[in-house]
Amino acid sequence: MEPRLGGPVSGDDIPPVDYLSWYVPRLQENRPHDLSQSGFEYDWDLNLDDKKLLGFWNSGSNPAEWVASRYGVEVDQVCVTHGVCQAISLAILAALPEDGPRVVGVEMPSFAVVSQCARLLGCEVIPFHRGPNEGEWRLNREEVADILPRVGVIALTPVMNPSGEMIAKEDEDWIIEATREAGINIVSDEVYLDAAMGTEFYRPMHLRANNVISVNSLTKCYGLGPLRFGWAIGPANMIQNVRNAFHNLQGMASAPSMAIAEAAFPHLDMALEALRKQREVNLPKLIDVLTENGIEWTPPPIGIFGLIPLGTNAVQAMAEHGSPLGLLATPGGMFHKDLANHLRIAWGGNSESFEAAMPVLSQFLKSIQDENN
Repeated sequence: MEPRLGGPVSGDDIPPVDYLSWYVPRLQENRPHDLSQSGFEYDWDLNLDDKKLLGFWNSGSNPAEWVASRYGVEVDQVCVTHGVCQAISLAILAALPEDGPRVVGVEMPSFAVVSQCARLLGCEVIPFHRGPNEGEWRLNREEVADILPRVGVIALTPVMNPSGEMIAKEDEDWIIEATREAGINIVSDEVYLDAAMGTEFYRPMHLRANNVISVNSLTKCYGLGPLRFGWAIGPANMIQNVRNAFHNLQGMASAPSMAIAEAAFPHLDMALEALRKQREVNLPKLIDVLTENGIEWTPPPIGIFGLIPLGTNAVQAMAEHGSPLGLLATPGGMFHKDLANHLRIAWGGNSESFEAAMPVLSQFLKSIQDENN
């Protein structure tokens, strides 16, 4: 079920996103103990009338100005999109060289949309790795150096899904310099990075190099997943390419999404502060449960999820032991085959429901151990 890399696709060759094919039906079961969410849960209270929702584009507001102001860039360095998934595709299109190879080097493990969308754009996709292992999640520099002469774009996710681990600064320094020297552009999926604002781990790549397009959204760190409001930030010339691609493929952005985002933008720091407090409350409870069940684990330094070693196939364990308990969490094998025996646990839910899920998670882990003994 890991992402399917390879050459260009169309028609019957288009690969499914196996994670979503597995996840959406289980999400619709509304299991009472849901530790699967990859986004923060935040109780937004935004009052907007229908006229405002439908008439946004007559209001004179420019969404790119809100993003530019928040991230300290110029307006012409921003293109607003419908979520980060769309932004990734548009950024890859914009970053590909005009006469260079239509080949994208994609970091693995990864979410299949990051890995597979380039194939729909007529590109070959080849992997390089950061991990996977249970120790340090370090970049395989030899792999990157090997593929650089063959690719037109490098795509990576600094705060990795599903591990939650931030790329080491020395690895980030190295890949920025290596791609700059090779004349290769980077698409950096930073949808989880804002959880690191105010810490040493907050390093938006578009601020560090002129060959980078960073993509982000209100989805994961701000609790506005259903909104589908994202953006791309980078050099003005590449962002104009993003904008051209957006207009060709989308036309205009959704007025209701823009209106809701405008109401939320002045309060985004409140959501981040709530995220930090939720982590402080929830994460120790998870560590206690894991410790009680003999699982040694160090959480990633930022973010709202991490990868837990199970010692058995997580898809099978979730079916046999999780489902009867009303528990839902994400198998790591959806992101890389070598993570099949791992489970992604999220702690971004409200503290009451998270606390109620901890005894159930403990029972789930005990049932796996009993089966294996």
